[in-house]
Amino acid sequence: MNKFEIDSDCADRLIREQRSVWALLDKNCQALERVETRIVFVEGVPVTLQFNPERIRSAAAVVDRQSIQNRKCFLCEENRPAEQVGITVAGKYVMLANPYPIFPKHLTIPSVIHTPQTICGRLNDMLDLARAIDRYIVFYNGPRCGASAPDHMHFQAGNKGFVPLEYLWSDIYREQGEAVYRGGNILLGRLERWPQSVFFVESGQMDRIAEAFDLLLRLLPVLNGDTEPMMNILCTYEAPVWRLWILPRRTHRPTQYYEEGDKQRLISPGAIDLSGVVPLPRKSDFERFTKEEIVDLCTLPNHGLLANEWMGAGVSGESPADMRVDDGMAMVFDSDVLEKEVEI
Repeated sequence: MNKFEIDSDCADRLIREQRSVWALLDKNCQALERVETRIVFVEGVPVTLQFNPERIRSAAAVVDRQSIQNRKCFLCEENRPAEQVGITVAGKYVMLANPYPIFPKHLTIPSVIHTPQTICGRLNDMLDLARAIDRYIVFYNGPRCGASAPDHMHFQAGNKGFVPLEYLWSDIYREQGEAVYRGGNILLGRLERWPQSVFFVESGQMDRIAEAFDLLLRLLPVLNGDTEPMMNILCTYEAPVWRLWILPRRTHRPTQYYEEGDKQRLISPGAIDLSGVVPLPRKSDFERFTKEEIVDLCTLPNHGLLANEWMGAGVSGESPADMRVDDGMAMVFDSDVLEKEVEI
């Protein structure tokens, strides 16, 4: 079969069987089939707003360190509902049906061991999962980038043909894609007009994907208190090629989350929100959310790598890592060439 000894048929069958015995999952899947949606076009891409009340648990999740320590981990086997059973994957993960789905077919794939959420040392597992369940898109939310269980390592997966960044990729790449490097069985590039910074890597070799990803990890800043750069990652496999999207982040939640009254938007974006499907648990937010707010949700006030800017030239010994963000780690000037020397 494959390294993980599972495939898309296993995933589909798990969801069907779980729906037949788990009333909560079946109820929420049926509700998803009737969910209200609204399309808002951003840069020609149809972004789907989804009125999904059951996602309140994720959008409003309290994820500060003290709260996490005080609650039981819902991804650990001993704390999961009795009805929730899964498929063990290579002794490292367990594939579960997500009881609060965004996708028609939505999986959560936690580590069998309670260990913090981090992609470090796990990228090859993500690539193997994408190849094993190749009718699904596999994604990762960083510990402060939409993960509602930052204390327990997990991937998620959903059926292909649902997220615009994936199913419209040919058009998006043609209209917005810029190749930064091409050669040696790898393509590394970025999107020029997607509101959120997006880098992508394509290759038929896992080791080349890993090399490019490690390069980005070294270039992206690690903010105070974090163990890895803030980011969301999505991955697909279309034999024989993997495609990896890396979405760097600077903030956990948008400013609208902390507003009051009509200005507040209850949203805690993860990989799927930033890829073109935005689940909103409150009807008022669903009705009021605008194109401008979508752009603001995704757009970060950065310069350097987080803003999709690459260093064109530099002083000897410098690299793109020296142009990271605009809070003192870089200086970016957008002006005419100076005619006179000035002191700074």
